[in-house]
Amino acid sequence: FSPHPAAARSTNETARLLMRTALEAGVPEGLIGCLSQPTPQATQELMRNRRVGVILATGGMGLVKAAYSSGKPAYGVGPGNVPAFIERSADVARAVSDIFTGTCFDNGTLCSSEQAMIVDEPIKDEAIARATESGGVFLTSEQIGKLQQVAITSEGKLSPKIVGQSALRIAEMAGINVPPATRVLL
Repeated sequence: FSPHPAAARSTNETARLLMRTALEAGVPEGLIGCLSQPTPQATQELMRNRRVGVILATGGMGLVKAAYSSGKPAYGVGPGNVPAFIERSADVARAVSDIFTGTCFDNGTLCSSEQAMIVDEPIKDEAIARATESGGVFLTSEQIGKLQQVAITSEGKLSPKIVGQSALRIAEMAGINVPPATRVLL
């Protein structure tokens, strides 16, 4: 792993736990590793390492482009609002729970985590109810305006100040009052 510098501690701990569990299952020592001091140069070295067979790059377009240019098979996920579609035949409670788990376990830092829900019209009300029961707070237009002030830079990009922050912390930064059990701002 080559984590974003702001997530280096938690990613290293995750890699350590994964390796410990993998060792118990019989995998070779050193199968899972993580850069302790990630830098663009270290990431480039890792991608060029002869023992790396495939690259999964999540992050900015520069990183994704570097992965694709490495000469190795690469999958890239750039920044974006990954949508999750809940179709009318879905178990709505489970779908909302899974979406919230995907975006909340790391406060949405992964570019591949769900960032938007698209809901089939016949189950819209149930999805709204389940989202609210699960700690989702639907913002008003005024609150969305306040959120945009802290979430979007003057260049129109996501502000690094909110990356990895909880919904409660982001709401606080924006001056939005939400219940203490808030998990997701919608």
